[in-house]
Amino acid sequence: MSERHNSYNKISESDNKNADTRPFLRRAMDGFGNIFALNICFVISSLPIITIGASLAALYSMCIRLQDGREETVLAGYITEFKKNFKQATKAYLAILVYLAVMLAEYIMINNIEGGISTFYTYVLLVEVVFFCLVVPFVFPLIACYENTLFNTFKNSFILAIGYLGSWIKIFIAWFAPIAFCVIYPTLFLYLWYMWLLFIFGAIAYGTSFTVRKVFNKNKELEEYTEKKAEEEAREAKKQAAKEAKEARKKSEEAEESEEAEVPEEVEELEEPKADEDDKRETSKSDNKKKSGDSKKNKKSK
Repeated sequence: MSERHNSYNKISESDNKNADTRPFLRRAMDGFGNIFALNICFVISSLPIITIGASLAALYSMCIRLQDGREETVLAGYITEFKKNFKQATKAYLAILVYLAVMLAEYIMINNIEGGISTFYTYVLLVEVVFFCLVVPFVFPLIACYENTLFNTFKNSFILAIGYLGSWIKIFIAWFAPIAFCVIYPTLFLYLWYMWLLFIFGAIAYGTSFTVRKVFNKNKELEEYTEKKAEEEAREAKKQAAKEAKEARKKSEEAEESEEAEVPEEVEELEEPKADEDDKRETSKSDNKKKSGDSKKNKKSK
């Protein structure tokens, strides 16, 4: 993920690779107790409605930490994560509510109009629903485990959903299938409402946290591989640039040496005419002396 990739500060990840050596029954009982405690914390902290986003982020953060074996006191850890993620998670939750309100308004408008406009907005609404379903499952786990801007959180959530489609399907079905059944069949909710209050929210979050951790670990490995490859390419490019610079310097030195070798020849060529001129001067002087000597002899003879 860049910005995929690109752009994340990790604050929580599964680094504990040591296998749990406790007996299966002990681990099962501890897991059930943790899920029950987390579910109660989630329900109570979600009562103001506006805090549901922060509650989901804290729930996922605690599930991941418990699976990593890094948290023992559920209540204290949940309160800490709730406070830490409150601002960012509440912004994301409000943004999701606004998005849902826009889709609801479009749905009402589609039912009240006819013709081409209704068909157009029907396709727009379908695209918006698909985008919503792709983005939401990873939003609060990302807030729980990473520090990022709200825009990058939504963008990275969409990228993870596309890049890890199988994992997204698991998380989507785990959350939306039970809710859809309770909405479609209200009598089912009447029979199971107390299970939602005591166990179901925590069980879904705890179960999907295994998938979330795998996705984040795979994405981390991909980012590390990409960074390593980029560093290797940068080193190779640096070596190639140094090699080219060395070859350029070598060619420049050879050119300078060849120019220096050509200069004496030009000087000799320039000196040869000068020597000829000196010879001519000497010859003319000797001729003049000879002529003056002859003239003197002629005068004496006279």
